[in-house]
Amino acid sequence: MGNYKSRPPSSCSDEFKKKISEGYSLARSRLNDDVKQRSASWTPLQNAAFDGRADLFSSLLDDVEARAPHDLSLLHLIAAGHGAEQAGKLTVLFAACGTDDAKRRALLSHTTSHGFSALQLAIHKADVAVVSALLESGADPAFVGGPPALPALHIAAMAGSSPITRLLLRSGATVLATDSCQFTALHCAAYFGHESVMRELLSHGADPNMRGAVSDRPLHLAASKGAKAPVEALLEAGADPMLTDDEANSALHFAAKAGHTSVIQLLLQRSPAPAKLLSMRNMYGDTALHVSCYSGRLEASKALVAAGSAQFTSAENVFSETPLHAACTSGRSIELVAYLLRQPGVDPNFQGLDGHTPLHSACYHGHVAVVQFLLENGADQSLTARAEQRTVTTVGGLAFAARAESIPSGASLTPCSTNGATPGEEQLQTPVLWAYEKGHDRIVALLKHYANKQGNNDVCSEYSSGDSSYTPLPSPLGRLRSMTKEKADILQL
Repeated sequence: MGNYKSRPPSSCSDEFKKKISEGYSLARSRLNDDVKQRSASWTPLQNAAFDGRADLFSSLLDDVEARAPHDLSLLHLIAAGHGAEQAGKLTVLFAACGTDDAKRRALLSHTTSHGFSALQLAIHKADVAVVSALLESGADPAFVGGPPALPALHIAAMAGSSPITRLLLRSGATVLATDSCQFTALHCAAYFGHESVMRELLSHGADPNMRGAVSDRPLHLAASKGAKAPVEALLEAGADPMLTDDEANSALHFAAKAGHTSVIQLLLQRSPAPAKLLSMRNMYGDTALHVSCYSGRLEASKALVAAGSAQFTSAENVFSETPLHAACTSGRSIELVAYLLRQPGVDPNFQGLDGHTPLHSACYHGHVAVVQFLLENGADQSLTARAEQRTVTTVGGLAFAARAESIPSGASLTPCSTNGATPGEEQLQTPVLWAYEKGHDRIVALLKHYANKQGNNDVCSEYSSGDSSYTPLPSPLGRLRSMTKEKADILQL
């Protein structure tokens, strides 16, 4: 991995998706808080608005502008409540406004402390009758409100209600409205996997290829969630599986990362150029096979190889990693590592552009079981990686590392071998050095054990052999972890 040393565990796209998830979770939490019943702190009138009879509510109604805690109006309480007579209570409340149209409009536009209107609460509750009554009474279907600034149509998409979606669209809501992530309601429905809502939006002209804030498309979101029906709905409506986000990830990358085999197969079946889709690389140089291997997805990797990704089993990304390197970096599935090693042309000692092998990757990330499996299947721990900085070139908008000089075979470096070494030799690193650097002392001991079994006589043999006067010391990180564990044990006692 040279100057990079390790692939980041998550990409910018992953972090953005995490923020999206947090944003939608927060919005749902606030909506749930606004529709929660708080009988103890409410007046009899407010309780009647929430779940009482319409005649009781009418008899108690003396102030249409009454407010409950959280700035809930009577209209909010009716929209948030439950019962067969909620729509009837709306009629009573608006009748009490008389000819004062300003008072009626104020009720319809008033928001809770979380920024939601009565219409938005009714949509969240999926109460079709109340939503219909509010729209007939003049509620704005395009109302957004305060933070998190979710249009009404987005809340219907979150709730998964196609009847309410239809009502909003017929009342003037636009499929082009976006939220703070530049997501349309179609993005939102795809994110939550609501196929019926998606089809309703598509039938009203929603663009299946609309870009979000980082060029994420509804198909990307649906593919990452793994439900086949929403993906199929988008493809039928003209979604292009070849389109990518700002990191050059296609829908196939997202499906591969999440391990959704059926979606992978569907995308390849519907793609106008499946071979091109399989070969597409993101900004990190990853094919879909790389991505599935980084996530430890065995079945997805099998599906990709069967579809034609076998030719990419030796393809390197910008981190000098092949799919086998990727599987060893993640360490999530020994079965995946074993499967890749069985593929024609896959070499456990393949050295990337900077010389590092799959064993280097497993050692660096502390995957003891993977290290042992590789050693038992022919991995050579004497092979070295070059720690010098590499030249990175850009081709077609993607960055790729330039190939370093060929690395002398049999050369290695140990923690005690720098004295007197030439500058070129000091740049060479064996897997044991990568494990030592990260404090993985169990792996260091495992490598020493296998080196002793094989009787290696290389430059690092003094470090790895038990016949030497040199005693390998635990790495600083290893010592720190041991001390932390000892302190924890003492505290438990």
